[in-house]
Amino acid sequence: MPDSNTRRFPDAGGTYRTLGLNPNIDSAALKRAVMATTDSNGEFTFELPYSASAAHPATPSAVWTIILPSGDQWYGAVPSVAGPLTIDDLVQTYSWVSSSAAYIAPVTPGTLAVGTATFSIAVTATIVFSAAFASSAYRIKLTPSVDSVTGNVPVVAFEDKTTTGFVIRSSGSFSGTVDWEAAL
Repeated sequence: MPDSNTRRFPDAGGTYRTLGLNPNIDSAALKRAVMATTDSNGEFTFELPYSASAAHPATPSAVWTIILPSGDQWYGAVPSVAGPLTIDDLVQTYSWVSSSAAYIAPVTPGTLAVGTATFSIAVTATIVFSAAFASSAYRIKLTPSVDSVTGNVPVVAFEDKTTTGFVIRSSGSFSGTVDWEAAL
């Protein structure tokens, strides 16, 4: 999934277009994502644009997010190198970052959602509601656990609040959980 729904990529004919809405994805926040289906061995392959001429505008570099079936997210700029690359390559060599994600069905669609975001040496977790709220004027309550690595309780806050979800940000790299509640 690209970092912006206004970034344009070339189609097969070379015309630059934004990614269209994907009819196979129900989540409103992920509607412009591209899906990869695994083969019989559970493996998948996909290609991301990786040169400055592969996206408009060319700067800043497009940041992509790969969301795995486990809910784990990896994001970063695609390096201008020949592939194939694994997620390990992207993390170890090209500074991609992990961020946990939680996809939670609301208790009362559009008015109340609760869940737990799991952080694994991460700074952010993205919460995406399966049904959008009527407005972004909902209240958010966050309760972090003790960090399983440091034994400290992190300071957590929310940002990027929209009708389809929000981002939880910790004060530093964190391994633990954050219980959350969003109520309109």
